[in-house]
Amino acid sequence: MRSPIALFLVIGVATAAAILVGSNHLAARAASDEAISEAERTTQLLAQSVIGPEMPRGLVNLRPQNADQFTGLLDQFDLEIKARLLDVDRPFRINLWSRDGRLVYTSELQVLIKNVRSLDLRLDPEQRRILHNGGVDSEIVDASAPDAQHSLVDEGTDGMVRIYARAQSPEGKPILVETYFTLDELSARRAEIFSSFRWITLGGLGLLVLVTTAILVALTRQLRHASTERERLLRSAMDASDAERRRIARDLHDSVVQDLAGTAFAVSAVARSAETPSDARDTLDGAGSSLRDSLKSLRSLLVEIHPPDLRADGLAAALADLTASAAAADVQASVSVEGAETASDAKAALVWRVAQEAVRNALRHAAASTLAVTVRGDGQRLTLEVVDDGVGFAPDSIRDPDRYGLRGLRSLVADHGGVLDVRSAPGEGTTVHMEVDAQ
Repeated sequence: MRSPIALFLVIGVATAAAILVGSNHLAARAASDEAISEAERTTQLLAQSVIGPEMPRGLVNLRPQNADQFTGLLDQFDLEIKARLLDVDRPFRINLWSRDGRLVYTSELQVLIKNVRSLDLRLDPEQRRILHNGGVDSEIVDASAPDAQHSLVDEGTDGMVRIYARAQSPEGKPILVETYFTLDELSARRAEIFSSFRWITLGGLGLLVLVTTAILVALTRQLRHASTERERLLRSAMDASDAERRRIARDLHDSVVQDLAGTAFAVSAVARSAETPSDARDTLDGAGSSLRDSLKSLRSLLVEIHPPDLRADGLAAALADLTASAAAADVQASVSVEGAETASDAKAALVWRVAQEAVRNALRHAAASTLAVTVRGDGQRLTLEVVDDGVGFAPDSIRDPDRYGLRGLRSLVADHGGVLDVRSAPGEGTTVHMEVDAQ
C-alpha cells in the first residue's frame, strides 16, 4: 500500500504534467489567434490610415477603357502605398476591390495593367457585410476548395492567410481591402508570442511546484511529529497496561493462587488421613482434584494476563504455561522451541503475543483435539507455527475482529518487519505462520 506522501507526490507530478501539457496547448492556440489578430489589426490600420487617405480621387470610378489615365493614377497610388508600407508590417500582397467586385488596385501592378479587363471578384455575403458594416475577416487560402474563386491576382497565394477589411475612397465609396500574409510570417510571430506565454506558464508552474514542495515538507514534518507522538502515547499506554497486568497477576498469585494451593494441599491431606471415613474420602479427593484443575486454569490465566518471563531464553517456559489450560479442554498440546536463544527480547515477546492469540482462538473456536506450537530460529530469522486439527474456517469470510484478533496482529508483525499468514479451510484445521527477523 502506498504511503500518503508517495500518493501525494504521484498526484502532484501527474497534475503538473497535465497543467504543462494543457497550458502549452492553450498557449499555442492563443498565440495562433493573437498572430492572426495582429495581421487583422495591420490590415485595418492599412485600410483606415494608409489606403483610404492616400487613394486619389477618381481611381475608384475609372473604367478599363480609360487606360492611360487608369495607369497614371495607379502608378501614383502604388508609389504612395509602397512608401507608406515601410512603416508597418508589410503584407505579402494587397488588393482593393470596388463594391461591384472590380479590381481597383493590386500591389502586383503589372498583373492588373496587362489583364485589367478580366479581373473581377464575386463578392460573397461576408465580404458584402464588411463593405456595408465594416469589421474584419480572415481565412486560409485553399485553391483546391470546390467553391474557390480563381483569378490571376490569386496566383501564388495558396496556403496563405487572406484578410478582408473596409476602406473608404475620397468620394465616400466603400472599398474592400484584401491583404495576404504568408504562414511563415505568422508562424514566426506566433513563436514570439508563444515564447512569452511559455515563460508565464513555466513561471506559474514553478511557483506551483515551490508552493507544493513547501506544503509537502510541512505536511511531512507534521506527519512525522504526529507519528512520533502517537508512538510515544502508544508506548506509554502499553507500559501502563503492562504495569497494570503485572500488578493484577502479582496480586492474584500472592493471594488467590496461594490460597487455592494451600486449600488443595489441605484437602488432599485430609483425604489421605486414616481417620477420614471412606465416603468422605471420595468427596475430598474430588474436591482436591477440582481445586488443582482450577489452580492450573488460574495459572494459565495469569500467564495470559502477564507472562512470567518473555525473554528469549524463557520463551519455551512461557509458551508451555500458555498451553497449560489445553488439557482442561481435552486438547493435547505440545510446545517445541529450537534456536530461539539468540533472538532479541522484543522479537520473543512478539512470538509469544502471536502465539497467545492463535492458542486462544484454537481453544475457543477450533474444537480441536491436538494443538502444536513450534518455534524455530537460525540466528537470522525466527519462525512461529501454531497448528490445530480443528474445524477450520474460510479466512476471507471472517468479519468479526473480536473473534479472530489475528487480523489485527498483521500490522503489529509488519511493524517489526515480519509476515503473518493464516492458512485454513473448513474441516482442514488452521495454521498460523509468522516469520520475522530474529534481531
